[in-house]
Amino acid sequence: MNLIQATWLLTLRALRRSARQPADEFANMFIPLFFYFVTVGAVGSVAAEAFGVADYKGFQLPVAVLQGAAGVASGAGLAMTLDIQSGYFEKLSLTAAPRLALVLGRMVADGLKAVVLAMLIVVVALVYGSEFETGVLGVVCLLAATFAFTVAYAGFGVAIALKTGSPQAAQAGFILFFPLLFLAPTFAPLEVFATWLEVVAQLNPVTYILVGMRSLVTDGWDAAALAKGGAAVAGVAVTTLTLTLLALRGRVQR
Repeated sequence: MNLIQATWLLTLRALRRSARQPADEFANMFIPLFFYFVTVGAVGSVAAEAFGVADYKGFQLPVAVLQGAAGVASGAGLAMTLDIQSGYFEKLSLTAAPRLALVLGRMVADGLKAVVLAMLIVVVALVYGSEFETGVLGVVCLLAATFAFTVAYAGFGVAIALKTGSPQAAQAGFILFFPLLFLAPTFAPLEVFATWLEVVAQLNPVTYILVGMRSLVTDGWDAAALAKGGAAVAGVAVTTLTLTLLALRGRVQR
């Protein structure tokens, strides 16, 4: 069995498992939409005058998408620990399936779930009155970026799960996302930040992912923003995949 076949079969298993627990997916949808409506309701009426953002609903749409993606990605580590504790992971490691497929199947499944969630968030935002400057093709690009980010970010939780086998530790990836999100231009453009916060935001990869996604919604096609966002996702992916492979090697050699 090759890597693609094994990954796809394990992806299907993970999706079936998620379908039996719809309450978890409801929580992943509710939290970003709740923050979306509250933030737009609180700040939207003054955003144009305060910092020059006319379409604050569109400005906040990628924030909700990234929140949902991080919530979905956090489930990868928890699911991995359940497989480890039940002995299922050990059984899989004894099969002919490539070792990388044992983790990629779970991560790809979360990427696909995040895409569905992002589609729902986009529809809700459009119905609520948001614009989408790049049209249908821009939506496709946003969904592709969501998939890539989710798969990449899921690697944090998976790596921790493989290293520790602890459900509590595996959820640290989701906890880490909140300071990264709030140290990015989440509620206002980077130009209005205090100097120290602007410096921190410029070192934060989530800033470039968020700005790249936001350009699709509010600005139109911006090659520079998209390139920087893609590079940031690639950087996160390289980091998390390296950590995952190191943790995987340690786990299967025990």
